[in-house]
Amino acid sequence: MVSLQGPVICPTVRAKQSGYDTVPVVGPLVKARLLRSELCRFRGVSGCITKAGFVSRPQNARKCTRVHCTFSSSSNGNGSMAENFNENDEDYVNSSVLEAVEVKSGIDGFMIKMRDGRHMRCVHNNPQGGHLPDYAPHPAIVLKMEDGTGLLLPIIVLEMPSVLLMAAVRNVPIARPTMYQVVREMIDKMGYEVRLVRVTKRVHEAYFAQLYLRKAGSETECVSFDLRPSDAINIAVRCKVPIQVNKYLAYSDGMRVIESGKLSSHAPASDGLLFTELDR
Repeated sequence: MVSLQGPVICPTVRAKQSGYDTVPVVGPLVKARLLRSELCRFRGVSGCITKAGFVSRPQNARKCTRVHCTFSSSSNGNGSMAENFNENDEDYVNSSVLEAVEVKSGIDGFMIKMRDGRHMRCVHNNPQGGHLPDYAPHPAIVLKMEDGTGLLLPIIVLEMPSVLLMAAVRNVPIARPTMYQVVREMIDKMGYEVRLVRVTKRVHEAYFAQLYLRKAGSETECVSFDLRPSDAINIAVRCKVPIQVNKYLAYSDGMRVIESGKLSSHAPASDGLLFTELDR
């Protein structure tokens, strides 16, 4: 039996939040051309590069250019954007990947099934989280906050990213290269290294993440990409870099474990919803 005595209260955090809310600033034309030239290989992979740019910053601040590799973005394609990147940002908390198989919600409450057969019964950390609707078992990636709270953030994903993540966590060899191995090699060949991954926000029911790259040999030149959390976390595990979660997101969406153990009998199958919108 594992239990927590009450909801974990989120400490005060800044209103800043990663995503599309940063005001674009037009940078020097020459620098923009250099950036487009350096990152042009990503066009064939992602379909578009919508935001890139530069802003003035303190001398010791790390320069980080965000590139949105999505087909729908708030950018008009003509703007540029940059931010000061701090790996120790107090708005984020480090997390680790649990060996979870699936999550479901039904008559037994919200349950997380672990790879070793254990089941963890959870409740919302947020007292105003409300009652979760019943839904069928679904593959998930579960992050555990490493700030002493023990909060869990389950993210419902497609089956393949979940399977590939467990293979990476357990160092299971795969005969053919996966997409994540290819991306890792591409980053290395382009002269960058993966620094960390962040789960930054939730829009409606979909979670968003960012992958941060740093130019090899440079302490200031950094590029970030918007990705699905399932893809970003898979890359982070293979590159052995930190996975951070927005602190407000962890405290508002996180789950507290109230019971842990193996079920004495198989619960009846749920006739709840089977989600088709994933990474939620």
